Amino acid sequence: MSLTTPTSLILRFRDLKGDQEVSLTSFPMVIGRSSSCDVYIQDDTISRNHARIYEKDGVLLIEDLDSRNGVQVGNMGITAMPLREGMVLQLGSISVLVEGSTGSVFNIQIDHDLPGQGVLDSQIIDDFEKQLESHPVSDASGSSSIGLGVALDLFKNAAETLLTRSNLVEVAQGAIDLALRSLPVDRGFLSLVEGESLIPCASRSREGIDSEGPMQLSSTIAKQVLNERRAVLIQDTDMMSDLAAAQSIIQMQIQSAMCAPLLHEGEVVGILYVDCVMSKKRLGKDHLDVICALALMASSALEQFRLQHAVEEEKRRRKDLSCRLSPNVVERVLAGKAQLGSKETEISVLFADMVGFTTISENLSPREVVDLLNTLFEELTDEIFKEDGTLDKYVGDALIAFFGAPEKQPDHAVRAVRSGLAMQSRIQQVAAMHPEWPPLNMRIGINSGLAVVGDIGSIQRSDYTVIGDTVNIASRLESQVAAAGEVVVGPDTARECIDLFELEQLPETPLKGKKRMVQPWRILGHKNQDSS
Repeated sequence: MSLTTPTSLILRFRDLKGDQEVSLTSFPMVIGRSSSCDVYIQDDTISRNHARIYEKDGVLLIEDLDSRNGVQVGNMGITAMPLREGMVLQLGSISVLVEGSTGSVFNIQIDHDLPGQGVLDSQIIDDFEKQLESHPVSDASGSSSIGLGVALDLFKNAAETLLTRSNLVEVAQGAIDLALRSLPVDRGFLSLVEGESLIPCASRSREGIDSEGPMQLSSTIAKQVLNERRAVLIQDTDMMSDLAAAQSIIQMQIQSAMCAPLLHEGEVVGILYVDCVMSKKRLGKDHLDVICALALMASSALEQFRLQHAVEEEKRRRKDLSCRLSPNVVERVLAGKAQLGSKETEISVLFADMVGFTTISENLSPREVVDLLNTLFEELTDEIFKEDGTLDKYVGDALIAFFGAPEKQPDHAVRAVRSGLAMQSRIQQVAAMHPEWPPLNMRIGINSGLAVVGDIGSIQRSDYTVIGDTVNIASRLESQVAAAGEVVVGPDTARECIDLFELEQLPETPLKGKKRMVQPWRILGHKNQDSS
């Protein structure tokens, strides 16, 4: 796996069209479900404008564009991070492999055997953490060596620095910067575990240190760090033939190096590596304690960032969903029990429109019109959400809602009719509370059948909405058939509701744009109850 220059990367993925390969040639490039995107991915879990790849200071970065399902590397959601060869990006349900063959500026490989170096010392990170917790700073000796207490004191302010970083790359870079400031080391990198691979996240060298040479991670050392969760100290072992099998971590003339695992809930999520390339520098056991302490702090900072990102993403999604879905459905969508992807499904569509609102608004100020509509829509939307309906949109003094999506509702027609009757009742209750308002009445049309439900719109904006003949008929029933105060339904809706509601059959009616006559029904109320 390697970090590559901007011109050498290729994205490989499989979508509804099959296996795809896209070369990254000019920037910025937008990834999304829209056919106008530079990287076009046909999949319902991909947002129309999902992510973008751009160049900054000679480095390619990928940035999430507030997509519905986010961008993940490994198990961590990201907002922005450098794009690396060998990286696997998870966009919705699509895995995108980043490949590259030329222009490599920084390689990390785990299949090299480079004799001449070996493990001088090691420390199991879990044991170190227990020692650190039981070893207060006040117990540190006054000697020049770096003991556990001194290590804790050295990094007690580093936690604040790491935890205030705004993105994953900054956290990783901050950990390396702290290591370079606190240890006699020349270079370092931080990589994250993804599957069976290590994905470089950040690297840095001191001024004057040549960092253009490839970095190659020893398979022996890597396995020890990853499998045993052990921090290791490596020094030159030309005279130690029994340790020749322990390969070097960097394919350069390294005097000494350290590598520590980053842990979360007992699992290794990455590694932190530092080394010395200057002949006068040597690392010892006390320095290993420091890198262990820093690895623990970096692990906490990475987890803090992951949690913060997850909370912010859930808040954003919850706010977006709450504008359209009932609280019950919002929770099920967030829990993954209901999906918002585009699909053709059986639903019931409800159109509601105020009668004579143009005349009403002529006698009110613009501010009064807005206040009246806001009050009415809040009350009417509440009735829709009580039936776990989905609010499609407000259009002037009208609203559109549907039932049966995003999650299936076998009784979607009944829910729509109950909601329509409740809306008619509610508007009269609200009007009675505001005698200063002019008389208010509303027409409602409902129709059931197949429709396409999903995100529809442009890259700049899309709405979760419905399209199809079922929708058109519902609109015509409201505008052409229903009278003020009535709920009128189509034949499929009536068939589903006849056992629960009193219905009155109306004459077959030609609807605008329809060749066939349509049989409408008027809803009189719940059975065994007075009509609404």
